[in-house]
Amino acid sequence: MDRNNDKESNSDQYRKTDDVLISARNLYKSYDNSGSSIIILQGVDFNINKGETIAVIGASGIGKSTFLHIMGTLDRPDSGALLFRGKDVLLFNDTDLAAFRNKSVGFVFQFHHLLAEFTAIENVMMPALINGLDKKTATRLAEDILLRVGLKERLFHMSSKLSGGEQQRVALARALVLKPEILLADEPTGNLDRKNSELIHSMLMELNRELQMALVVVTHNSELASFMSRVVSIADGKLSEKA
Repeated sequence: MDRNNDKESNSDQYRKTDDVLISARNLYKSYDNSGSSIIILQGVDFNINKGETIAVIGASGIGKSTFLHIMGTLDRPDSGALLFRGKDVLLFNDTDLAAFRNKSVGFVFQFHHLLAEFTAIENVMMPALINGLDKKTATRLAEDILLRVGLKERLFHMSSKLSGGEQQRVALARALVLKPEILLADEPTGNLDRKNSELIHSMLMELNRELQMALVVVTHNSELASFMSRVVSIADGKLSEKA
């Protein structure tokens, strides 16, 4: 992959569009720790544009994953708004919020969280079935995205029988089966060797371009961060953008 060309392409895309996909406004988040308040986010404002790529970096324990979870509505802030195309999704009830997440947000984590007793294609079908699609359509969508991530020969293998790199590609396919507008990845290559890490890096960037999805990655991997059009760090509850 030509890193400079990829980064330039993504930067150009970010400069050319004023289409804000997600806008976080004045987010606060803290946790209680034995009577002491630990501040994670303190008045954070942050925009994510359609199709752009963002790396979130910083020391362990400073709130990178919490920030990502709030962006994906897996967690709620103490206060603030999270606008998706201008609509505050934090005002949704739990049922509507789950439906929003299922359709519009994809997640990939350091651990793949696949169901061991199901095949690769059955795991990938899950979001489509939850969305209410019929089994035939869900199967077609799952097969298409599994082929795209290079698992043509592994469709009907039990997920527990796949290699670590293959399992993470299944997890990526599952996250993308409904073609969400944003993919949130939390240390997606943290458990992989260098070869598989580089493969996942390449796939993330290629799929970002192909699907025109926004991509936000929490990572300690400086090589992966270097591919992103924007790099932000978290410190003392604030976000700052790297030049």
